[in-house]
Amino acid sequence: MMRNIDAADLGINPEDMEELLRGEAWKAAPGKKRGHRQWRRIDQHIGAPISFIKEVCLMTGGRADLIVALCIFRRVCVCDSWTVTLPNAELASLDVDLRCKQKALTRLQHAGLIRVKNRAGHSARMTLLWRPPPSDGDDI
Repeated sequence: MMRNIDAADLGINPEDMEELLRGEAWKAAPGKKRGHRQWRRIDQHIGAPISFIKEVCLMTGGRADLIVALCIFRRVCVCDSWTVTLPNAELASLDVDLRCKQKALTRLQHAGLIRVKNRAGHSARMTLLWRPPPSDGDDI
């Protein structure tokens, strides 16, 4: 069953979402034209495949769940590992406190998107279980 996700229902400004989806959140490097494919990232950029975002939205509920999932996805990419830790400081800048983080991790785990391993005296380690859908073979 496929459900359409409305950005406004997620608490996201629809114009901001459209801008991000069109890629206008990327800026050309100074002195370079857009056609040269030399771009610089905006500070604190978080991105994920649309299929990942849709699955998180369909299988969980709430803003904190999506933020935590996106931060986990970002850490997986940055650390080049499917198992990562998620520092509270990264979420604090997005107004997600420790209690919200724990609830979101529980919901993401129940949805089958992550596995959480806790050890006394150590940071929890999350393994992202979601995998990208297979490509259709039309690589450019």
